[in-house]
Amino acid sequence: MKDVLRELQSLSLKLQKRDTSLVDASRYIHQTIEVLSATKDNDGKTELKVKAGITSGQFKGVDIRETQPKVKKSQFYQSIIDNLTRRLPDSELVTMLKPMDQHFWPKERTELVLFGEREVGKFAKLLGESATEAEFRDWKLQQQGKEHQGKTLSYNSNPACK
Repeated sequence: MKDVLRELQSLSLKLQKRDTSLVDASRYIHQTIEVLSATKDNDGKTELKVKAGITSGQFKGVDIRETQPKVKKSQFYQSIIDNLTRRLPDSELVTMLKPMDQHFWPKERTELVLFGEREVGKFAKLLGESATEAEFRDWKLQQQGKEHQGKTLSYNSNPACK
């Protein structure tokens, strides 16, 4: 159980950061689901220590003996995985925002040129704003190779600049 709590604590701290975007949150939740899925059928760090304690008859100086678990480990993990999946499924909004996050960009410049233009167009339409593919393309190509300096696409709300 401690292994699960450790993963959920890590997720919680990541989600509480001020600079966590919706795309980041989705990625963090998916990563946690992957870790929990892998740990569901394998022993976690604490579980290994407990099993060693059961074998020796002591855990942290306390005599212990093995009993039947009250909750099946795989069911417990699956329940948490299902709850995380239900709480934040990949939505259309996350899909539209992914091209603005450099973590998802293709490595090859030729693939990057047209990457995400459809999604950004949908997002702009959702916001009721005009967006040209050229603006997004220019921004992407200027950002390529730079450190992740932010997750925002600059936007000028002045109607005279549109």
